[in-house]
Amino acid sequence: MSSYRTTKSGTHNLRPPSTSTPTILKKRNTQLNNVPKQKVQINLVDNLKALLISFDQNNDKEKLKYNNLICDIRDAGIEIKDVELVALLKDARNCVNILNENLTLFVKVILILKWMNRSDEVVNEYRGFLLDVCTAHNYHTKFAIEQLVTCFTHVDSTVFDRVNGMPSEEEEKGFKNVHMTLEALLKVIPLAKDLLMTALKKKFPYKTSSVESHLHYIHNLLFVTEYEKSLRKQILSLIVSKLVEIDVHIPREELDRLGSNVNVEIEDIFPMDVDGEYMQVDPDKLEAESFSHTLDVCLKRLFMYMKTTCHDLNGDLLWNDTKLLYHDLLSVFESEILPTYNSSHIQYVIYYFISFKTTLAENFSNWLWKKCCDVSSSSTIRQAAAGYLASFLCRAPFILNSVLKNILFEMSTWCNNYINRVDKSVKVVNEDLLKWHAVFYSICQSLFYIISFRYHDLMDSKRNLKFMENLNLSKIVTCRLSPLRLCCSTVVNRFAHITKTYQLTYCYVVMDGHIRITDQSIKDEWLYSFFPFDLYVLPRSKDFIMSNLYRHFDDDIIKHTNDDEEDKESSLLIDTMDISPSMLSTSSPAKTDWLGQLF
Repeated sequence: MSSYRTTKSGTHNLRPPSTSTPTILKKRNTQLNNVPKQKVQINLVDNLKALLISFDQNNDKEKLKYNNLICDIRDAGIEIKDVELVALLKDARNCVNILNENLTLFVKVILILKWMNRSDEVVNEYRGFLLDVCTAHNYHTKFAIEQLVTCFTHVDSTVFDRVNGMPSEEEEKGFKNVHMTLEALLKVIPLAKDLLMTALKKKFPYKTSSVESHLHYIHNLLFVTEYEKSLRKQILSLIVSKLVEIDVHIPREELDRLGSNVNVEIEDIFPMDVDGEYMQVDPDKLEAESFSHTLDVCLKRLFMYMKTTCHDLNGDLLWNDTKLLYHDLLSVFESEILPTYNSSHIQYVIYYFISFKTTLAENFSNWLWKKCCDVSSSSTIRQAAAGYLASFLCRAPFILNSVLKNILFEMSTWCNNYINRVDKSVKVVNEDLLKWHAVFYSICQSLFYIISFRYHDLMDSKRNLKFMENLNLSKIVTCRLSPLRLCCSTVVNRFAHITKTYQLTYCYVVMDGHIRITDQSIKDEWLYSFFPFDLYVLPRSKDFIMSNLYRHFDDDIIKHTNDDEEDKESSLLIDTMDISPSMLSTSSPAKTDWLGQLF
């Protein structure tokens, strides 16, 4: 016969009758703790079941014993010894058939016990109780799943030798126990998948939570996709949406700090004692560095997940697995990343993945172009797709020239056809054109950007020069819609210089003949001037991208210009083609249809 004793009293404490059932989330009333305690030993093989049955039948004499039992189990916490916990769990399993909704409190107080890093016997008994009670009474499943998911954020405060914030060996052992339990539960109750997704969303750490909490939670969510692949797209969408929220809250000043290689560790920005005085740190700066650190380590974990999912131990690509993951990531990109304005790094999730094979890069480019042409999509989404397409084609070194030329041809053809349809109706060139033809100007701007950035690859032979001449760029720059006047001045000036150098068209006559719209607020209001694949500056994960998957800008053509007129033209240009959000006077909030709101 086994019995359960708490480490505090070894008994169940009798107290004066109470009119309310104590909650497991509150500590005992200190006034009650001052009452002299009478010691009663309960045999949990015989008496526990009788006690629970009596309480279920509203036996007033047993309510006090039941309440005291709940408090004793709750208060024992981590102090309870493994042997005592095993005895309790075994006795609880013997009562599973009577644990109905009236005894929910008892079920909850058992499920909240700390178990994941205990002995194998405790783990097995806990898993057995959880599976038994959820199978017998499915209304306990929701709370059981929430308790399992809560374990995902566990961070052992005594561990100081983490590698990039990843869980320690002991923490991984505990997480493995949780996943084995969760996997077994999903097998016996398949419909619990919906409850699991609800719990994963509910328990996701808030953006200001610690770096380790975020990393451990995402680490465990990715592990769930290994044994429950049907939830992978939903889980990836959840992870990306939360990282988007963190990304857009990183101020430009923090990104500039990281880009300038001023590497200040998180530990170094807390208040320090210098000559007996504490140096106070700006809380906004502290929060910004915490956000960038969190995004950094979480993106690194995502990159590692994609690499291991799509490659075998020898580094060979698993094409079937890669195709399946591509469809999931593309869906996540469309729903979470593409509608987000002013993000800095989360878009590199899809960028890194499609670097695995040129077929993926070509497919992604074609998908973006189709999105640009999709009249059923909002103007903002179509403009965003144009910005992503231009930035991707210019920055990705794994893009084939044939894909680049095909997209350019499609863009120029679309622009020329658009001009044929609407150009004659244009009477006055003003900001209203930007309002009603925003998609056209975005695609023109992307066309100019690509040519300005990839001119070395597009004009390195007579055959390629002939191809560029056939794009009919002169018609685009001289049309009444005047894209040179309305597009981003940095892009236009660069494009004008390149096309003049290679004698494709002469833009300065058109530019000098029109008064440009220079009010940046008007452009910000209607034109999506965001090229998302700016420099990757997060230090812990940047090697995945910047080592060999990123094309830097080569400005040799300007450096070798000696003509006075061209020097004047060149002074209008900047020495980089990174059209980053810092160039804009205002930034739009994430996932806001800022264009649609103004109609």
